[in-house]
Amino acid sequence: MRTPLVLRLLLAVAASVAAAGCAGGTPATPTAVAAPFAASRFDPAGSWMEPSAATQDLLYVSDARGSVDVFSYPAGKPVGVLRGFRNPAGLCSDPKGDVYVVDSDALQVLKYRHGGTKPIKTLLMFGYFPFSCAEDPKTGDVAVANIISQSNGPGGLSIFKSGQAIPRTYTDNTLGSFFFCGYDDHSNVFVDGTGTGSHEAKFAELAGGSSTLKKISLDKNITYPGGIEWDGTYLAAQDTTTRILYRFKMSGSVGKSAGTIQLKGDKSTLIHGFWISGKELVMPYGTQSRHVAKVGFWAYPGGGALQSSLTVEKAAELVGVTVSLAPH
Repeated sequence: MRTPLVLRLLLAVAASVAAAGCAGGTPATPTAVAAPFAASRFDPAGSWMEPSAATQDLLYVSDARGSVDVFSYPAGKPVGVLRGFRNPAGLCSDPKGDVYVVDSDALQVLKYRHGGTKPIKTLLMFGYFPFSCAEDPKTGDVAVANIISQSNGPGGLSIFKSGQAIPRTYTDNTLGSFFFCGYDDHSNVFVDGTGTGSHEAKFAELAGGSSTLKKISLDKNITYPGGIEWDGTYLAAQDTTTRILYRFKMSGSVGKSAGTIQLKGDKSTLIHGFWISGKELVMPYGTQSRHVAKVGFWAYPGGGALQSSLTVEKAAELVGVTVSLAPH
């Protein structure tokens, strides 16, 4: 089976970082993916959903084997599966309960109604491999963080204005790979990733109405970035190396620490998203290094020990997660 292009690049990066660590240079850092993504033929007919799913809050989890598993939330009962993806990565949802699935190798983002099994909209990417997404609850704009370009060059942040099919993509010469993105409540979108030609963690902001990515400085050192989310007051950013989540109070281009959250139980040291649902943090995690096959639930912002967890049967590698609230 052919290994997807995005994965081949990430594995090459992981190998070079590990080699540097063994040689006494830069310490080895995690990469976005450890196990091969399982490319699959597009087969939406294989998707299914229980009729009751439409009226329940739902938890969506993307799996590298080419599917998105759906559970009732917070009970964690399997209620459906979306299939046919080539390389499902980040997930996001909007206030109406609609869910976006980023299919990296297919160069598209698919939108589903809450509890639906067929896409209602497709956002096509141009020149980039998408990795994650976020929707602005105020405007309906959709941001997509692109990990790399199709020419294996730097990635970018694409913004689909509400109702438009063609995005505008923003780049920065200090940002090489773009991982995760998230909007605050003022239509500002934050994005994390790594530097051009390096594995240094980088953060940037595209302010609402701006046409330029602005570099952000944080007063805590993040070894290697993971998920990023706005929690309503602070910017929450994950360090995949230390398994710590930091909260930052943002002021202009500076983020000052407003608290540290230890997420106990995760030993995967892999990049994956997380979702903040009220006073709970939901995140894929692993009990052993370089393997993510469970979804954990922690108190937010308390963190600490796992409150509960669920196992995704036959999972290859879990990457994205989102909670979709049932329409009222």
